[in-house]
Amino acid sequence: MPDINVYRKERPLLFLERTLVGDGTEPFNGVFAIRLKGKIEHESLAAALAKLQAKYLQLQMAIAEITSPKPYFFIPDTISPIPLTVKEWQHANQWQEEALAGLRLKFDVVKGPMFHVSCLSNHVTSDLILSFHHCICDGGGGVLLIRELLTFLDGKESNIDKQNRLLRIDDIIPIEVRKSKINQVKTSCLSGLLKTALSISAIFTSTKNSGTLTRSRDYLLHSKLDRESTSIWVSICKKHGVTVNTAIGLLLLKAYEKVAGPESKNKISCPVDIRKFAKQIRENQLFSFGMVLTLTNKKANHKSFWPEAQILQTVVDKQIKALKPYEFLMTFEKLHSALPRMIKMLTYGKVGNDLMFSNIGRIPLQNEYQNFSLETVFSPMVIGPFANPSTIICSTFNDELDFSFVSNEGFLPQEKAKSIIEFVRNEMILLITSAKKNHDNTT
Repeated sequence: MPDINVYRKERPLLFLERTLVGDGTEPFNGVFAIRLKGKIEHESLAAALAKLQAKYLQLQMAIAEITSPKPYFFIPDTISPIPLTVKEWQHANQWQEEALAGLRLKFDVVKGPMFHVSCLSNHVTSDLILSFHHCICDGGGGVLLIRELLTFLDGKESNIDKQNRLLRIDDIIPIEVRKSKINQVKTSCLSGLLKTALSISAIFTSTKNSGTLTRSRDYLLHSKLDRESTSIWVSICKKHGVTVNTAIGLLLLKAYEKVAGPESKNKISCPVDIRKFAKQIRENQLFSFGMVLTLTNKKANHKSFWPEAQILQTVVDKQIKALKPYEFLMTFEKLHSALPRMIKMLTYGKVGNDLMFSNIGRIPLQNEYQNFSLETVFSPMVIGPFANPSTIICSTFNDELDFSFVSNEGFLPQEKAKSIIEFVRNEMILLITSAKKNHDNTT
């Protein structure tokens, strides 16, 4: 255990941060990959990373007393620099190999830092692969770190203020919400119900199949929609009053039903950025988790896709309106004693959904810099040690819709995953082609 006189204590981990960390032995990482045009010098990249680390505490910190009931983040007196691996750029898909390595990387969470960068570079192209433990950062935070890194790499200074301490729960939840007797009673009741449910679940959850999934069998599938198709897809979604997230979610539900058949759960979990609801967490602040929506297909007897999508959108809108971020956080902060049961359920319990699906939307990064250009941003990836490792993340950069699909061969055979992605892509192309024909017939 570190000597508190030598280490700067930050704050205890929040419950959901502890869920992501577990006992610190299993990787639960996020990965971003970008492609730059222009040769990036090792010294320049190392200097930019040093500036980035100096600015963000999350890139400096480690975790103390990780197996205790109250582990906490701390800043070491001597901070290790962000590890940087440089390799020669050999082919266009090499980044996928590095991304998988980043997803499997076991960070030393007790010493830190929980961040790593790989650079694949030749005289014309440089791919940067940023890996981080999910407990320090989510997808939105990953975009922020890329923007800051590229700013420093271009020899400029950031216009975002440095944060001198981590956000605490009291910073996020307004005092009137925390002190409300109604909220205190409500969240205590909710947490009590959850503890009871987890206790019952733990009794019936076996750990006999703990060796089923090995991280060496993780895989990554990548797909990208061209600019014209992306533009039409976004346009027809807007025309029908359906978000891109909902439309793709419905296609995924249909894909799983077709490919997995009776094994399909008809349920997709969709993370929601908590920053949109808890304004105390600003867009230029790192945070590690959000809330979750659930998509299911009611299988209404419609002849076309869009009426079904509109019905699903109505359900999604109701779920979003019902989200209560402060109650969500207060409830989970009362579950710390139930953490072992929660992790047991998530790791060994019966899988209740098909996958996690997230659309992080348009990535607001500029293309042109003084010393290089940003050619593309590949959709981020995330995978952890839980029973269902399947995650699809999509994003849009340079007006191109991009997909990353990660899972594990022991859970979902890669050939089935390919069929799922192909189904979604083919259905999107059919809907796009139909929209183009209708447009041509009316002009």
